[in-house]
Amino acid sequence: MQKDSPSTLYRQPACCYGPNKVFDNLLRSFLAIWLVLILASCLTTGIRQWPSELPEQSLFIRTYRADIQNQLVQSQKTYLEWVVGFYQGTLIHPTGWLDVEARLLRNADSLVSTSLAERVEALGILIGAEWAKANEIRIIDNRMLALWGSTLQLMQSPDEQLAAIDIILSDINELFDGRLYAEDIIEARYADRLGFEVFGDF
Repeated sequence: MQKDSPSTLYRQPACCYGPNKVFDNLLRSFLAIWLVLILASCLTTGIRQWPSELPEQSLFIRTYRADIQNQLVQSQKTYLEWVVGFYQGTLIHPTGWLDVEARLLRNADSLVSTSLAERVEALGILIGAEWAKANEIRIIDNRMLALWGSTLQLMQSPDEQLAAIDIILSDINELFDGRLYAEDIIEARYADRLGFEVFGDF
């Protein structure tokens, strides 16, 4: 017996048209809803339970979507998971940026804590958004992150901390512009400019 072609599947006898039309409408509605759900899952903004103590997820999504090369090798969900790891720490590196922020602000008085908090948060967003990308794409790596975190924590006064933030921000912008190279980011660079002794081998 020959099967009906797709074009004749809905050609029903007049006596059966009513119930089948209802079924057909229900089927179409179901398919439309299913399609919307599929599209919604493809367009999801990322991690549903975004930690409240982190900056807005949308800030990082914009960075992810702006880097086409990274999108080819890393999913948005994976990228956002690394952002969370940057802030909260990972099994390998349990100290996250939130810990750095807390230590910097611990002894700051109320007159400077707000300004310092805003600057540290902005620096964290800039570093974390780049660091969370795939290893082969990102410009900021683990070594730089550890060096900058240690440098900031060596600074004792808010003025010293703000000066360190300014220097690090400048270096990051130069890295992004290609005017500074990864091999230039060493501890001696910051020791000379901020006046502390070299503390390790970065």
